[in-house]
Amino acid sequence: MWRRRLVVATLLLSCLGGSGAVAQPVDEATGDSGPFLFAAARMLAGEPGRTDEALELFERAVAMDPEAPFLRVGLADFLVRLGRFEEAADHLAVAYRNAPRDVDVLRRYGRIQMELSDRGRDRAAIDRALEALEALRAVAPSDIDGMAALFQIRGGLGQHGEAAAVLEELVSYHNGNRQLQHMLVNALRTAGEEDRAREVQAEMRRFGDLSFEERLELATREGRRGNHSRAIEMLERLVEEFADVPLVRATLAEAYYWRATSRGRTPDQRAEDLAVALRRLRELPRADRRNRAIRLLEAGILGASGRTSEAIDLLEDLRRERPDDLQVLSEFVRQLIQADEWERIGQIGRGLVDRADRGTEPGRDLANYGLGLVVEALRRSGETERALAELEAEEERQGESVELLLGQAELLVEAGRKRRAMAILRRDAVANRRLLAGSPDGTPDYQALDRKARLLFDLGAERQAVRVFEDLAAGGDVERLEVVASLCYRQERFAESVPFLGRALARIDAGVEEADSATRVRLLFQLGASYERTRRYEEAAEQFQAVLELQPEHSTAMNYLGYMWADNNENLEQALDLVRRAVALEPNNGAYVDSLGWALFRLGEFEEARRHLERANQLVPEDSVILEHLGDVYVALGDKRRAREAYEHALAINDDENVEAVRRKLGKLSRR
Repeated sequence: MWRRRLVVATLLLSCLGGSGAVAQPVDEATGDSGPFLFAAARMLAGEPGRTDEALELFERAVAMDPEAPFLRVGLADFLVRLGRFEEAADHLAVAYRNAPRDVDVLRRYGRIQMELSDRGRDRAAIDRALEALEALRAVAPSDIDGMAALFQIRGGLGQHGEAAAVLEELVSYHNGNRQLQHMLVNALRTAGEEDRAREVQAEMRRFGDLSFEERLELATREGRRGNHSRAIEMLERLVEEFADVPLVRATLAEAYYWRATSRGRTPDQRAEDLAVALRRLRELPRADRRNRAIRLLEAGILGASGRTSEAIDLLEDLRRERPDDLQVLSEFVRQLIQADEWERIGQIGRGLVDRADRGTEPGRDLANYGLGLVVEALRRSGETERALAELEAEEERQGESVELLLGQAELLVEAGRKRRAMAILRRDAVANRRLLAGSPDGTPDYQALDRKARLLFDLGAERQAVRVFEDLAAGGDVERLEVVASLCYRQERFAESVPFLGRALARIDAGVEEADSATRVRLLFQLGASYERTRRYEEAAEQFQAVLELQPEHSTAMNYLGYMWADNNENLEQALDLVRRAVALEPNNGAYVDSLGWALFRLGEFEEARRHLERANQLVPEDSVILEHLGDVYVALGDKRRAREAYEHALAINDDENVEAVRRKLGKLSRR
């Protein structure tokens, strides 16, 4: 389905090119829809001299789906660019009515009402702006643009205490943003809170008194903790003060890259962050851009931006200079995997194997890495026997090893040669006691034990597979038991993970071991997830509720419990409340928005469900479960064409989790 949309988009844009004539209406069978026309309109909007054509497409998109908030917002943005504020306000009013908790809608509706007020001195418009921006504050108090607008309105109305409170809350989310802090100091003084203003100034001086190295380290530490926006704010300030220091610009580019690839960014936000990261990196002097780390970062940014061929070209140049650099090589291979160039990957691996000096540790590492590439490339092309021969030849060269034996067993299992695979797993080199001894310091070889257990499960030797985990957990502390449970969960052996988690919690409860709140929360959450996956729903709910008692803002537990209840069609009002809270904490988390749409669907609120599920699909475009939910809501609304489209798209993804259910729904839809 996705491929079909791409072809249609190309055809539509080609029709709009050339003479500049407006395209003829696209036949329904080609997949014409509001979101589709909207995407085409956005492309045209950026082209000089195509304003009228873009506007017509925007208007056609809205006419096809007049209740979709994101279509109204897109048209309104375009109208604002044209200076047609009243028309933009009309469209945003519809979007606000249909999506009263959507962050983008609230921000834009509040802003347009401020614009109308400024133009006509309309107090009613100010009241409407206040209502929308306070609603935005409830769901996204860290939104700088929206909260700055709310601060401006409160101050303009002489409500200086309320204005300072808005700004202080905003600064708490962006602590370190010097411009916001200066604004807060002035706002506090205007509100008569001189003591608090002095405290904020003292905090600003404390950061300003740190050395350059300390400030850079502090920003880097924030990034490592996942506080990417905070790191970016601090680094932007350092760039202003130390514009000639390449290290600051490079670190800032990296911070934008990590934020782009972090959870919760929308596709537009991700694209914007990647564009800024690349721009910041390319601001560096040419000599500095030749640095290995800088070039690796640039390749990563290009790859994440969908510019894989450019990333590959850059890395190929770097690899010619550093042929044995494993970090360069691994990034090069990662980009080639993105491009599905397995033949080329196999050739690279063969070159490494043939020229490696196995007499040195680095040489052995290169040989092993290259062998892995050769074997995987052969496996991908269906040449299992040749892949096995490669592993056996390496075994003759360097002797028996855990990695080589497990690699052979995996290939044999995949080829259905179970008896030979089991014989390999019985060898002494991969015995449990050997793998448990692991490294010289006695640390178990967790990866090898995990692979061995997985192979035994695949071979139907469940008792022996569980024995691997039991041997690993024997006499283990809470940390070891948690690791074993995680290994079981990763292998989708959910029932097997439950006893290990129970034993870990029992050790804490009995006082055998002390554990902090975070450890207990992790164990309870994982136990809840394992219970849910084994359909022990009441026990799962107990664990998630226990998590929320310890951490009331644990959005993942809120979402998991809310979605579980909604999916089981029980406790629907509570489920809705939970997922609303989760979305308020992470408005751009596509999984949470999907849960919200699903809970509303279960409650029969089909129109509102549709809006949220369409937004979830925007946030996570290739998720088969979201597409299945979207198909279900279209069926409920009587839109069979769009339901079929959603189901077909879900099937094209071929996700084992729901492929049979979607196939049944599609068949049922065809019989209607």
